[in-house]
Amino acid sequence: MIQAPEKLRIERLSKTFQTARRPAHTVLHNLTFGVAEGEFVSLIGESGCGKTTVLRIVQGLLQQDEGDIVVDGNVVHGPGRDRGLVFQQANLLPWRTARRNVEFGLELQGLSRAERSAKAKELLDLVGLGGFAEHFPHQMSGGMQQRIGLARALAIDPAVLLMDEPFSALDAQTREVLQRELIRIHAETRKTVLFVTHDLDEALYLSDRVVILAANPGRVKEVIEVPFERPRLELTALRGLPEFQQLRSKVWQLIRSQENTSGSAHVQD
Repeated sequence: MIQAPEKLRIERLSKTFQTARRPAHTVLHNLTFGVAEGEFVSLIGESGCGKTTVLRIVQGLLQQDEGDIVVDGNVVHGPGRDRGLVFQQANLLPWRTARRNVEFGLELQGLSRAERSAKAKELLDLVGLGGFAEHFPHQMSGGMQQRIGLARALAIDPAVLLMDEPFSALDAQTREVLQRELIRIHAETRKTVLFVTHDLDEALYLSDRVVILAANPGRVKEVIEVPFERPRLELTALRGLPEFQQLRSKVWQLIRSQENTSGSAHVQD
């Protein structure tokens, strides 16, 4: 099997936070891993291990102290169209319809009205909301808003899609629906995805690999290959497999062993 080339490389990443009220705290130290083209990789670990900090640095919203972020072989130094971020909350512009929220990044790129409209329609269809193009955010559920947020991130056609616990605020039923939808969308787009979650089942269900971070400071503890073939079974069916339970137990023990040795951590993640 030919290994896909790396799309994203995080190399020797380190970050220390310091404020007037708190002493210096090193959140990340010498963090290194890569994500192959078309691969879906999840970051998981105890609270405070730096998962969201990693995503913010990759996106260019936060500056690292040391290390490099490399996309398609190029070191990046700030925000760029080669990375798209889906937040925990959809953060849609309330005065814009679903279509015009999706078009926002395309407007900044200078695309014509016709081009923006065609692209927005394509993406709304992709996320299953083709019939809601002219609805405003307050007319849509939380799950629908998150789909719009995903469509908006995909609109700029990023090389890497970053997702920061995008389903954490949703109820369990809606969350499972959107997990299935994300698997479908990933299969159709083959986007390279770096996904942050605290949910073990979600990580194992969605991912090709799971990167487990240790804390204090955040660093790679272990990388787990997820062996389940795509297309994936429904999550409820996957949970019933002995292999799934064994893998889940292994990941949980790795996280738990870190929690037992480091103690409770209430630091910026």
